[in-house]
Amino acid sequence: MEDTMSTIANKIARRVGGAVKARRQELKLTLRALASRSRISASMISDIERGAKSPTVATLAVLAAALEVPVSSLVDIATPPSGRIRVVRDSERHSVIDPATGATRQNLGPAITGSKVEFLRYMVPPRTTVGPFTARAKGTIEHVHVAAGALGVAVGGETVKLAAGDSCSCYADASHFFDNADSDVEALVYLVVERR
Repeated sequence: MEDTMSTIANKIARRVGGAVKARRQELKLTLRALASRSRISASMISDIERGAKSPTVATLAVLAAALEVPVSSLVDIATPPSGRIRVVRDSERHSVIDPATGATRQNLGPAITGSKVEFLRYMVPPRTTVGPFTARAKGTIEHVHVAAGALGVAVGGETVKLAAGDSCSCYADASHFFDNADSDVEALVYLVVERR
């Protein structure tokens, strides 16, 4: 069983590494240029690209932002569909739980090559701050909708409070975070990230 899990992990590491390298080359970036953009060492990026190291979720998120693609496009290991429609069934959706905050992040949209949009759902526990997130590429816009609970959204030096049913759009090319100050209610947030 361990050998099988190790084989799967190695395949995923090689797939992720290949996707990082392909996107870096597509953008005509050197390892050093990507290192500068992402603040991840060139040697670490090289190890990831070769499949020698498997990046953490946080490292992968930073690399995806520096490469101006959704995280899902770097980890989508499914065979590309032959049709024009991509579907993610609820039973296939993966959740990432931040061990420090308990916040849950789900990617709701499947990766489509060339897409510059990411569709996410966050569940933010009471009295929890998620972030700060590093600045995304210049021109990146985040559209936030609070479906339940309440949420503070802070970008750069600006902060807004959103109640259930409220939405906002913001330029995410500055440090930003979400804050659920409520002591009892989890905030359910839908987020669309639009890259330019």
